Amino acid sequence: MRPLLALFVAVLVAAPSAAAALSKPAPTSDTTRVFSDQLPDGLSPGLLSFAAAHYAGAQKLGASETAALKAKNPAFFMIQYRLGLGLGQKTQIRFGDSWVNEWPASPQPSWFYRYHGSRVFQSWGWYLMNTDDPSWRAYYVAQLRKQVATTHADGAFLDSTSVPNGFGADTFTPKLPAYDPPWELGWTKRIERWLPYVQSHLGRPVIVNAGSWVTTRDRTSYASAAGIMLEGFATGLAPADWQLELNRALDLVRRDKIVICQSYPDATDVDARLFDLASYLLIRGAHTYLNFGEGIRVTWFPEYDLDLGAGVDPPGLRQDQGAFVRRFAKGLVVVNPGDTTLQYTLAVPMQLIRPVGGGPVPDSGGLPAAWTLHAAQVTTLTLGPRRAAVLLH
Repeated sequence: MRPLLALFVAVLVAAPSAAAALSKPAPTSDTTRVFSDQLPDGLSPGLLSFAAAHYAGAQKLGASETAALKAKNPAFFMIQYRLGLGLGQKTQIRFGDSWVNEWPASPQPSWFYRYHGSRVFQSWGWYLMNTDDPSWRAYYVAQLRKQVATTHADGAFLDSTSVPNGFGADTFTPKLPAYDPPWELGWTKRIERWLPYVQSHLGRPVIVNAGSWVTTRDRTSYASAAGIMLEGFATGLAPADWQLELNRALDLVRRDKIVICQSYPDATDVDARLFDLASYLLIRGAHTYLNFGEGIRVTWFPEYDLDLGAGVDPPGLRQDQGAFVRRFAKGLVVVNPGDTTLQYTLAVPMQLIRPVGGGPVPDSGGLPAAWTLHAAQVTTLTLGPRRAAVLLH
């Protein structure tokens, strides 16, 4: 019995553990941190220094740029891109410093998910895969581990990892069902079998793109991954969808998962930027990140630097005077996600903050002096639909 026991112990030590602690980007309990979607290759020295100092991390970088950023900031956290449920004919992924076509020389027929007997093609250029197939699983994880190793990534980002018809039934050939709860539940279960497999076999954090996560029929929890990105955060959501999205994110924030809130406000729309920032601040926890998606470039907005300190209230959707509010050590956030204007009266006068400027950072890495935060003392707020206020004591 003893040799068998020794072998059993050795296997336990060697096997990846889903419960093992995974690395995470820099903490966010008392500060806002930005996680870039993608940075261009060949950054100027000024932009390289700026990105290393200002971003918590980024996606899709090559080995050389990752090494240069980590040399300036060892905590810089890079996650390498891969489709979560698909295999692309034209999709390119990073290996080392190179962009390589994802499509292999001889894809196996069993790898492909079939709907009514046919392979399913997504109009963005990829096929939907059978994530339960053992051969596909082995191939996918082997490729992902190699990719992460050659780019010096800290983890992986699995794009488009949600129930497929959420992308639009018409975007697939053959057309997927627009409404089919049993079929959708089947895909939720597939995803929840798939993610812990990839997470445990990669042995590094797996962060998945959950989209805006506002389809009420979508029951995918994402609890088995290291974290998620909410792509389409806050701006443009109907009040009920905004509340659903934030409540779902809060469940993961409270589990100390990595949550990246990526929104796309018009850079010139300060009100939309403040609404997204304030929505993020309501749920900001230990590892919660923000990004205003501005393409493949180094960007910055003055409100990223706003120092509210740690939350006095825990992350959550606490209501007061019809608004959603959260108190911080140095200020207050008030959000109106609704369709009507509301009035909010402050207990004491406070400084209402409004950013000026923001956008692409100059090649020098120095921010323009005109980019600043303007403060005005107020005692009452008038917040229109989908508007927010960030205030300092």
